[in-house]
Amino acid sequence: MIVNVWDWRGGIKVASNKFSSKVKAISFAENGSYFVTVGNRHVKFWYLEVARGAKFKEPVPLTGRSAILGEQRNNYFCDVACGRGEMGDSTFAITKSGLLCEFNNRRLLDKWVELRTTSANCLVSGDEYIFVGCAEGIVRCFSPHNLQFITTLPRTHYLGVDVSKGLTISHMAAHPNNAKYPDTIAVSYDENNHKVTAVYNDHSMYVWDVTDIKRVGKSHSYLYHSACIWGVETYPTQGEAIKGVMPPGSFITCSSDDTIRIWNINPSMPGNTLYKRNIYSSELLKTLYVDPDLGFIKDTDISPQGGDRNDAPYDSRNGVRCIRVSPDGKHLASGDRAGNIRVHELQFLDELCKIEAHDAEVLSLEYSNPDTGHRFLASASRDRLIHVFAVDQDYSFVQTLDDHSSAITSVRF
Repeated sequence: MIVNVWDWRGGIKVASNKFSSKVKAISFAENGSYFVTVGNRHVKFWYLEVARGAKFKEPVPLTGRSAILGEQRNNYFCDVACGRGEMGDSTFAITKSGLLCEFNNRRLLDKWVELRTTSANCLVSGDEYIFVGCAEGIVRCFSPHNLQFITTLPRTHYLGVDVSKGLTISHMAAHPNNAKYPDTIAVSYDENNHKVTAVYNDHSMYVWDVTDIKRVGKSHSYLYHSACIWGVETYPTQGEAIKGVMPPGSFITCSSDDTIRIWNINPSMPGNTLYKRNIYSSELLKTLYVDPDLGFIKDTDISPQGGDRNDAPYDSRNGVRCIRVSPDGKHLASGDRAGNIRVHELQFLDELCKIEAHDAEVLSLEYSNPDTGHRFLASASRDRLIHVFAVDQDYSFVQTLDDHSSAITSVRF
């Protein structure tokens, strides 16, 4: 509950003061003479009266002045940006309820405009534009001079999109009727290069080109796992005899977000497989959604009222816990945290079978070495059992080993 101001080059604390409320965001004025903090029912201007060049001995107390909020005094202010250039005297803030507010140089909430969104999360201010990141993938652009609405940036991918189908840019415009989108949670603006970068709460990132504000286009985009990654498997490199289904150098990951993803970071990836580069991400080739309801694809906990992030979501039974590629590179076995084993064939990622094998999370899977003349899949689980399945008999059940008295973390032939 303290605000500190540092001379970061010298590593010296210049000023400090006690604080009465939780700070959600902070922004320095362009001329460096004051900064503004915002939070729940809180907008405060802090003035730095530090003689430049004076030898710092003790930190000086900061003087803080509350903004005059008027009828918005009960709002939750979740981000703030001091004006730039001609608007250097103004300060812009957004409320969780979806207002963009402007404070004048007398700290008075002068005017505001509705963002038309269920919730606003972040904003950034430049000389000519203000960008506000909102729920459902929306980024709105306003003029700092008169708070006039200018444009809305394009939508991202919808949740659950099949990235491998996005071979042309038109795919980004075709969305199903009931599509849901990730929320914009951070936004930054590079005025020199006319780029706006937005981060969304499914952990994806887009760089938008705003050179022509009336025709904003996507410069880059990246889709990542939105929760912890439990396993990574490299695709085996075959001899000449077997033609690999995936491009060489591909690898597969599984995660607590209930997805399995296939990646390739080789810039000269051969195009003679079914896996092609797409418009959504230059590294991600394919996403397999194990949970059709996409319950864990968004970070839900960016709520301002919540305390520290606790790990409650990780105690639940969601997520793909382990993966293994068969030695011939044709099948992918995965075990989830509810004890199910799924086998997908790797060419089209069709599900071949789903086995409700264990009572607790599957911690390890292993295929037998083909040289033995047998083709088995073994699974080990927190339920203290090891199961063996026959690959060639449609993964029919062969045998259970129950000699362990505790969770089995790894199995190998």
